[in-house]
Amino acid sequence: MNNNEIAGKRFPRDLLEIVAAATMIFIIGVWEHLPVVVPNHYTDITSVFWREGIGTGAHLIPYNQFMFEYPVLVGLLVYAASSVRLIVPEFSIAMNYYTLLMDAALYPFAIGTVIVSYKIVSLIGGQKTRLWKAFLIAPSFLMFTVYNWDIIAIFFANLSLYYYLKKDKTKSALSLGLGISAKLYPCMLLPVYLLEEKTWKDRLKMIFLSCGVFLALNSPFAIANFGKWFETWTYHAAWGIEDSWLIFFFNQMDTNAHYVGLVVLLYLVYRGLAGTLKKHYETESTRVIERAFLMNIAWLFGNYVVTPQMALMLLPFYVFIPTISLPVVYTVEIMNALIIALWFTPELNLGNPLISTSPVQWLAAGRQLIWLGLFIQILYPTQTTKLFDRLMKRLGEPAA
Repeated sequence: MNNNEIAGKRFPRDLLEIVAAATMIFIIGVWEHLPVVVPNHYTDITSVFWREGIGTGAHLIPYNQFMFEYPVLVGLLVYAASSVRLIVPEFSIAMNYYTLLMDAALYPFAIGTVIVSYKIVSLIGGQKTRLWKAFLIAPSFLMFTVYNWDIIAIFFANLSLYYYLKKDKTKSALSLGLGISAKLYPCMLLPVYLLEEKTWKDRLKMIFLSCGVFLALNSPFAIANFGKWFETWTYHAAWGIEDSWLIFFFNQMDTNAHYVGLVVLLYLVYRGLAGTLKKHYETESTRVIERAFLMNIAWLFGNYVVTPQMALMLLPFYVFIPTISLPVVYTVEIMNALIIALWFTPELNLGNPLISTSPVQWLAAGRQLIWLGLFIQILYPTQTTKLFDRLMKRLGEPAA
């Protein structure tokens, strides 16, 4: 076999086309969020550069010299990219260089997520065309890949799932630990793996390796200044309701919503895992993927903060699970994109996007209800189909 044949096997033409398209979409995202472009779209990545210790004042170490609300992998990237200000003194110029450096750092994770998704689809014998239909054209991929740092966690979560399906449990656990070190929600894969493993030895190994990576990355900061490091977590514990159905039942800063959300999350985790034990699966891969999807929805429905960029975590599963209707995917994706589209326009968000009467929160809750519907559909496919057919038949009946 010559080098061209080997390269063709590793990078088949359809994958190259997908990567090229993803790259172009990523570039559009970079362009629309660049501070130098007027008008530009808001991004958390650029926003943090205005903070003391990052883009203004002395250049400080996160978790040690100042509180930074994002997990350690994000903090390290922000510190490295914002170091450009040390050689570019003009704030606005440095901010643009910082943004470009951060986007360049995110690019491998974005393309890596697409490639790993392709590999998983190939592994399970899925429909590769869904990468175009349910991933690349999804508004979340266009709007939120360079909006925040979620794509880092999603890449490592996807990579962990890929290695798990390949039976490489060590790499799967290590990848999971890196994902949790970028954002917390990849931890939702852990219940799936623990249920899948047959012995406590294997379960403890999975816990030890994934948590070990997290501890190894966080320990230096915790030891150096525990108070500043711990503020990352207390900051989120004190955060109010944002883009969650809970806003219709609690005041935004009511901490009781946190406990209710946690109960709902744990219940959905239980229902998701227990329900899949009763289902018959043709392959182990299908079972693992469905369980992982259900855990992600449990997080997105049971949390008191469900920002629109978090929807990125579901895009790979829209590809992996062919029974998820594409019109449903497009509907929920459009609703998710409209959250940020309306967020900064008082005439459209009714003055405050965080209040329950704002269309922003109705859209946010609506997409959560659709996600919950997908949760139910995955657990009870036959019953859901029968119910839908009866509903469609009743709607089609002529009025009396």
